[in-house]
Parts: sequence; structure tokens; C-alpha cells
Amino acid sequence: MQMGKACNETVTGEARVRIEGGLAHFPGLAKEQSVSFGDLDSPERQELTSLADQADFFDCTPANDTAKPDARTYTVGLTIDGRSREIRVAEPIRDPAMAKLVSVVRRLSKQHSVNR
Repeated sequence: MQMGKACNETVTGEARVRIEGGLAHFPGLAKEQSVSFGDLDSPERQELTSLADQADFFDCTPANDTAKPDARTYTVGLTIDGRSREIRVAEPIRDPAMAKLVSVVRRLSKQHSVNR
């Protein structure tokens, strides 16, 4: 849990990522990785919520990009304070804010992995 903007406001959530495609992709071995906000330090939770806001994650219209041969496709899911959404994005990710969000979700879910 994280303290939000108001001192008594608690932010809870989860971040998930699934990677498909890319060079040497083995579909049977691909697993979704997730991390609970409860397993993250306060700066990591703040970074995720801030990046979700910057990328307008919960309100944006996802790009209809199809993955190029040997490119990866990321399915990123976020649940923050009861709001939940999953977005699929293909490389190269054109929106810098979304690219940063995907990168951070990948890093944190790998560090604090709970494989599904």
C-alpha cells in the first residue's frame, strides 16, 4: 500500500506483464509476471502510479500497431485503486510515456516476480 496525495488516502494495486513474440520466442514458456503494490517500496509504487498517469493508461486509446517480424508484443495490465485495465502494445512503442511504463513494469515484475 502507498500513501497517496492525501495523508489518509491509501493506494493499492498490481502490475502485470506478458511478453509475446521476439527472436527465439517459445509460446509455451511465456508466462505472465505480476507484482503487487504491497511488495514494492514506496518510491516504486509512486513511480508506477506516476507513469500510469503520464501515459494516460486508464483513458488512452490503444494504438492498433501490429508487431513486425521478430518484434515483441507486451500485454500490460494495471490495477490501481480498483481501476483495472489491460493494454497490448507492439514494438517499437511510439509513445515515450507508454514505453517507459512498459519498461518499469517489466523491471519491477521481474525483480518481484510472482509467476502465474
